[in-house]
Amino acid sequence: MQITSGTEINRQTLTGNRDIYIQFLNQQKNQSFFCCPYPGNPGDRLIRRGTLQLLTDLDVKTTNDQQQADILLFPGGCPTIWPDVMDLIVKTLENYPDKKIVIGPATFEFGFTDWPDIFSRYANRIAGLFCRDNRSYQNLTTAELPETIVQGLSHDPAIYLKNFKWLEELKSDLSEEYILVALRRDKEMLPSAEERLTRKIMPLLSEKKSAKILHWAKKSAKLHKLKDIRKSCARDLPIRDVEIWLLDDSQYLQTICGAKEVHTDRLHVMIVAAMLGKKVFAYKTLYGKLENVYEHSLKGWADVTFVDA
Repeated sequence: MQITSGTEINRQTLTGNRDIYIQFLNQQKNQSFFCCPYPGNPGDRLIRRGTLQLLTDLDVKTTNDQQQADILLFPGGCPTIWPDVMDLIVKTLENYPDKKIVIGPATFEFGFTDWPDIFSRYANRIAGLFCRDNRSYQNLTTAELPETIVQGLSHDPAIYLKNFKWLEELKSDLSEEYILVALRRDKEMLPSAEERLTRKIMPLLSEKKSAKILHWAKKSAKLHKLKDIRKSCARDLPIRDVEIWLLDDSQYLQTICGAKEVHTDRLHVMIVAAMLGKKVFAYKTLYGKLENVYEHSLKGWADVTFVDA
């Protein structure tokens, strides 16, 4: 399914004629779903919220009891990148041997976890794997997983919330009080020159010293970005640099609502800001997560400019 405009997303999604994820969910209406929470931040919880809303609108049965479910649905995100999430998926497969597992529209990236081996090993238990961007879909299809697993390309479930009442209520509280900067300092951050140099010398150092220097390199790169942002944005507004992943869900949304413009390399900060009509300056991550989701799902309606930095 291709999104032609933001106002069409819910109608087109619910028709589901060309979206294999929607087709899959419609075909499972005799099954009961448990939408799994897993380690993450407010962006991940938005994915789950969008998924629950989608299941409700499709009249798919859900339950709050894993034991009573037929299918355990991990709603999306980046499970293939974070070992703790993949460990949780494996633990779920082992603890619920009578359940099928589905992963909703997510990022599939090589080099972080051994997800192709895991999904091949448990292929008889995995009903579907779905992607939220074309790069992930290419990675998934080249992983040569068993054909019994349904595979497809859809959209990040948080985008499904675009035209719902909760977003309209948020829009009533919009303001332009500051320039919001919400940047990463984790392994998804695009490595700076300092970090690349640091990683070259790390084998010569102790583990403790390596960690300390790597932390400094990431912090230094962020400070450089902040300096460039201050030069480029409106001088009459303060810069608000926020570790937004530490906020609760309400603070997360209200922080984005209060910004005149948003500078971020966090996918769901970009998505929420775009859905609220904010100007977004997006920064690249290690593997192009923001660019890929933008090209597949936001291009044509979101006010997003990608910054080479």
